Amino acid sequence: MRGALGTWRRVAALLLLIGLMVVLGVLFQRTQAVDIEAQNRVMLNLRELEKLDSEWNVNILRSHIGLNTNYDPLSAPLPRMRELQLRLAGALPMTGNPKAEDALEQVKRALVKKEELVEQFKTQNAILRNSLIFFPPAITDLKTELNGIEGAIVQARTVLALDSALNNLLSDILRYNLAPSPALAAQIERTIASMQPLRGDFSDSVSDTIDELGRHAHAILRYRQKENELEMHIANSRTAEAMEKLGNLFDTSFDQVLIEKQRYRTYLFAYSGLLLLLLMYVARRLLRSYSIIGEVNRSLQAANETLEHRVAERTAALEAQTERLKQLAQHDSLTGLINYGELTRLLAHALVRAGRRGDVVVAMFIDLDGFKAVNDTYGHATGDLVLCEVARRVQEKLRKEDALARLGGDEFVILLEEVSGRDGALRVAQQTLEAIRSITDAGGCPVRISASIGVASAKGKEGFMRGAPALLADADQAMYQAKQGGKNGISFSPQAQWNEAPAAATTA
Repeated sequence: MRGALGTWRRVAALLLLIGLMVVLGVLFQRTQAVDIEAQNRVMLNLRELEKLDSEWNVNILRSHIGLNTNYDPLSAPLPRMRELQLRLAGALPMTGNPKAEDALEQVKRALVKKEELVEQFKTQNAILRNSLIFFPPAITDLKTELNGIEGAIVQARTVLALDSALNNLLSDILRYNLAPSPALAAQIERTIASMQPLRGDFSDSVSDTIDELGRHAHAILRYRQKENELEMHIANSRTAEAMEKLGNLFDTSFDQVLIEKQRYRTYLFAYSGLLLLLLMYVARRLLRSYSIIGEVNRSLQAANETLEHRVAERTAALEAQTERLKQLAQHDSLTGLINYGELTRLLAHALVRAGRRGDVVVAMFIDLDGFKAVNDTYGHATGDLVLCEVARRVQEKLRKEDALARLGGDEFVILLEEVSGRDGALRVAQQTLEAIRSITDAGGCPVRISASIGVASAKGKEGFMRGAPALLADADQAMYQAKQGGKNGISFSPQAQWNEAPAAATTA
């Protein structure tokens, strides 16, 4: 009888021991259930998607102002963005949150809508750009004919009237492209209508050119307005907000998982303490099991230390990756200068401050002269040395509060705030030009470069209302005027606004 009772006790003790170990294994497994590395990859994929979307917006703006020569940059990021969306969809089970799936669907819908709008933008922008490219040379050619045989066989009054109408049409078209308004559109329509009675006095070629100008003018009137509306819809696609919401849900879900892991670790510690007391009690009766209990305790401590070490390593890696992505998103990898996206952000804030204070904000568009010859003669490595030297020397001439950005290639932009007047901007532009011209050697290779600098400014609330894209476009156009004037010089935008009386528009 006693033998049977002892057997049952041993079986019960064994079953109890097995149950205790099962509970211990479950708790230990729950403390190891978090894959920090996988979570880091998910967040990095989301940050990369946000970065690509931001670059997409920049390229839309560059296409709008004519900096992109084709539309490849508008299509290039799409395959990668779709791949990242698939990866994020695959990571949804890690969150255990149905709201994350809805948020990802919102991101997908917003990106699909934005892609459709960008396709419409590309079509309309191509038509608009074609008409804008057609206008200046067509009017120049027509004015040349008026100064030649056509001007000799037609009454001078008629020639002068047509010449004046052509000047007004070109000026109004360029102004409408920068800042469309109903009043300016009506003025263009009146100018086109005033040219129709005059065309009958000229040859068929001149008459056909006048008709062609009218058709392109109407195309600009129509598609500039449509393009602005499309850009507004693109801006309102709210892709960034959808991605931010998705990121917050991922962060919240992952935090909940970490909290649950911490809770189970607390349970594990408490349970381990209870188990240790039980083992100590059993050890008093079964001395032979003492070594086993000690081994289990050491294993638990080692597992806890390993877990804490892995969490610290993964957290440090995530912080380092986030910092690297932030640096890449805001700075040029070659020169270390801020890039176009960061420049537009700083310029927008500068215009807000200028709008409150009535200050002047200046943008200087710099394009290097002779840089292509350096690349062609000595190679791109020497060209990169020249770009870095230009960035260093120009930065030395600026104040700490000024900003210097590289847009890509050999294009740079200087942002100045609180400029006292046109003379101050001219002084900075001249110092910049001298600093660039002083570069005569790059890696032992003799070089000779200069720059064409376009200067534009915006003042107070009016400058704020026009916005950063208009100011950059003015500076870009002024730079092209410096190029056309023989390069190696400085040109001021006619739309520049100062706190002083206006001076001459261009300084060589």
